[in-house]
Amino acid sequence: MASPRSVLALALVAIPLAAQTVHKPTLDEALQQARTPIYLVDGKFSGAGADVFTQAVAQSKFVLLGEDHLTREIPEFASALCDAMHPDAYAVEAGPEAAGFVNGLLKSPDRIARMAARSKAHANNMAFLDVREENDLAAHCAAASRNQHFQLWGLDQEFIGSAGTLLDAMMSTQPGPLARAAIAAAQAKEADADQAVRSSGNPGWLFLPTSTDADVKALEDGIKADGNAAAQRLLREFTVSRRIYQLNAEGSPDSNRMRAELLKQHFLEDYSQAKLQSADARVLFKFGDDHLGKGFNVLHQRDLGNFVAELADGEGARSLHVLVLGARGTHAMFAGYAKPLGHQPFVMTDDPEYKWIAPAVADLLEQQANKGGKTLTLFDLRTLRFRGIELSPEWERIAYGYDLFVLMPELTPGAFIE
Repeated sequence: MASPRSVLALALVAIPLAAQTVHKPTLDEALQQARTPIYLVDGKFSGAGADVFTQAVAQSKFVLLGEDHLTREIPEFASALCDAMHPDAYAVEAGPEAAGFVNGLLKSPDRIARMAARSKAHANNMAFLDVREENDLAAHCAAASRNQHFQLWGLDQEFIGSAGTLLDAMMSTQPGPLARAAIAAAQAKEADADQAVRSSGNPGWLFLPTSTDADVKALEDGIKADGNAAAQRLLREFTVSRRIYQLNAEGSPDSNRMRAELLKQHFLEDYSQAKLQSADARVLFKFGDDHLGKGFNVLHQRDLGNFVAELADGEGARSLHVLVLGARGTHAMFAGYAKPLGHQPFVMTDDPEYKWIAPAVADLLEQQANKGGKTLTLFDLRTLRFRGIELSPEWERIAYGYDLFVLMPELTPGAFIE
C-alpha cells in the first residue's frame, strides 16, 4: 500500500506541464491590465475607476490616503472621497493641540479669519492645516460626515513653531501661581526666539528645538506643583515633540521610530474614545505616502499604515490603503520660518526616490476634454500580487503596501492662509 507521502509525490508529478508554463506578465503588461480611468468632475467621481474605488471604500472601515503634500488637487480628490465615505473622524499629519484648535472652527463662519490671526501671532504653529486647501478639506469632511460628533484628529508631533501656542494653551488651563510663573518665563524665552528667527527664517533656532533641559525642568516642576491634568498633557506634547526634532537634527534614526510610535499612540487614544460612541466608527487618514503603507516603509519603520492594517485584521474589518501622486507639476516647499511657501517645478520620474513610478507614468491615461474635469488613472495594485510578476524592490513595496494607486497628470501648489 502506498504511503500518504508517496501518493502526494505522485500527485505532484502528475500536474500537467502546461500549468508550469503559464505566461507571467511583465510589469508593464500588468499595469495596463490594472488601470482604469477615474474622472473628477465638479467634486464627483465617475468612470469605471470610480466604481472600483467607491466599492473598495464602501467595504472599508479605515481608508488611508498616502499623498504628496501641499497641493490643490489632492485635497479636491479627498473632498470627493469624504462625500463617498461620510467618515466619523478624519486623522491628519498635525499635532493634537493644533487639530483640536481647528476642530473647534470647522463649522464657524469666521474659520479662515481666526486661522489667519493665529498664524500671524504664531507662525508655522501647525503642519498642513494652516494651508487653505487643507483647512477647507477638513471643514468639507466635517460637513460630509453623518456623525454629529465628527472629530478632526491630529496624530503627529506638534510642529516646529508650536511652542508659543502650546504655552498659551497651558496658561489658559488656569493653573496655580507656581505653574503660571514657570509658563510665563518660558513664554518670554519663546518670544525672544521667535523675533530672532523671523529675520533668518531658520526654524532650528526656535524655542521648541533649542529649549534646554533646565527650561523643561522648570516647566515640569511648576506644573507638577500646582498645575492640572490639561497642562500636564500639553507639556507632554511639548516634550515629545521637542525630542523628535532634536533627534532629527542629530541624524538619529530614533527620531523616525519615536514619531511612528507617537502616531500609533495618539491614534489609539482617539479611536478608543470614538468606539465608546460607535463600534463601527469609520476613519479617513491623510498623511505623506511614507506613513500609510503596510509593512516596513522606506524609513525602515512599521508606521501608522501597518498598525491600522493589523488593527483592522484583528477587528475583522478592512483597511483600504490608497496612494495618490502626481506625474509632474509644481511643488509647494517650506521656505523658512514665517516665510511664504516656495514653488519648485518637478517631474516625479526625475526624483531618485520615485524613479520606480516611470512605468505607471508611461501608462497615464490621456485627458478627456469632453468630461469637463480631470482624468485620473487608477491602478488596482491588488491585481499585481501573487502572479509571479517580476517586481523591483520599490514596486514590491508599493504593490503589497498599497491597494490602489491614483496617478494625477499634474499637481499645483497650495497656499498658506493669510
